[in-house]
Amino acid sequence: MTTEATDAPRARPLPYAERAYLGEIAAAVTGAVGDDVRGLWLIGGGAQAAYDPGVSDLDVLLVTGRRWPEAARMALGESIVHPAIPCPAVGLEFVWYADPDLRPLGDPIAYSLNVNGGPGRGRLVALGPEPGDDQWWAVLDLAAARAVGVPLIGPPPGEVLPEVPRERIRAAIRNSQAWHDGPDAGSPNRVLNLARMVLLLEDDQWHSKTGGAQVLRQRAPELASVLDAALAARAAGRWIDPALAAPLSDRVRALAG
Repeated sequence: MTTEATDAPRARPLPYAERAYLGEIAAAVTGAVGDDVRGLWLIGGGAQAAYDPGVSDLDVLLVTGRRWPEAARMALGESIVHPAIPCPAVGLEFVWYADPDLRPLGDPIAYSLNVNGGPGRGRLVALGPEPGDDQWWAVLDLAAARAVGVPLIGPPPGEVLPEVPRERIRAAIRNSQAWHDGPDAGSPNRVLNLARMVLLLEDDQWHSKTGGAQVLRQRAPELASVLDAALAARAAGRWIDPALAAPLSDRVRALAG
């Protein structure tokens, strides 16, 4: 599935603190694995001119040429997770893959390290998926990274990351929807992610949360009030009535099959 990015990477520079922080993350990666880095990329809204201070995460994806021992992976995770390097964003989401685990893509996709943490957020340093874990997020992250990733170290992501097959993306979207319909049902990000999935399924284009909402509200005016409510709730840090997502959820279900 060949997908395109539509929110221009880095058209609006990140704030200085966030840029300095990403430099520290890159330095930690280089110190840990040296020249085995095949690529380190900023992905997500930060790569699509859609970073909102106080609201957005910073999402970073690393690929190394070989698999590394558990101790080395854990050491890197502990060295970068907040507050080891204080995160100026809501949180850092950092995932490390070894190139041999991406060719071919497994099911689930084996990651080497998953780090998640930030001010006021829980702390996660995980060395790989647990048995039975649904890795829908890894499928979507890899596909999006290939389309929108901004290099922090190394070449553009399309030169390193494999293309994710269309059916893997569609299956991941279905599983993502099921997850969002559960514990995340009242989150405004549920609405905004569903909007992005509609556009991806219709156009094969990746959008940020805010960018996707703006595109879809113009295409489908009947959804404007829902999308505006989700954007306002996200900015205010509050949840919304889960029933608001029903029209988008139905639309994604119809498109994803």
